[in-house]
Amino acid sequence: MDEQTDEAAAFGAFYEAHCRPLHAFLLGHCADTEVAQELLQDVFVRAWSNLPAVALLPPQRQRAWLIAVARNLVIDAHRRRATRPSTVALEWIAGRPGAPEEEPDAVAEHHAQLAALDGAIRRLPDDLRTVLLMHVLAGMSSAQVGEALGKPAGTIRYLLLLARRQLAQQLELVAPTTVQESRVTRE
Repeated sequence: MDEQTDEAAAFGAFYEAHCRPLHAFLLGHCADTEVAQELLQDVFVRAWSNLPAVALLPPQRQRAWLIAVARNLVIDAHRRRATRPSTVALEWIAGRPGAPEEEPDAVAEHHAQLAALDGAIRRLPDDLRTVLLMHVLAGMSSAQVGEALGKPAGTIRYLLLLARRQLAQQLELVAPTTVQESRVTRE
């Protein structure tokens, strides 16, 4: 094998190790699939340009480096673009069992449910949307999400709880409660 082949193989392994969590992070911050994909490409172009230096970092620092680059690109993207419709819910639900039959009523109802879920996800605060998507889309544990974002796993679990609670309330699956009310009912 020559040096270029070794470098390409090393980058391929690097990409595989970090692609899903990074994509979920970007999707959480953008709430737009197309923008997240574009930013993901930009992050890995920068990683390729800096591969010799990045490869010397321990794996935790590599992910932190990628997250920092991604965060900067997200800030730049928010500054220069207007928001576009999101398809987060479609990606989140994609591949899940229970897709509707081909009957028009079932398809219309399914699309309405996806649109409601997509809207609810988009309305989540950035921090809640990010941890939720990193956990669900990337399949990361709360410890892994915490490590990537520089927060304790317990904080991530709490943010996941808040994200799920807000989604359930927005989708009217549960009655709205406040933190104070939930404390009183547990005592």
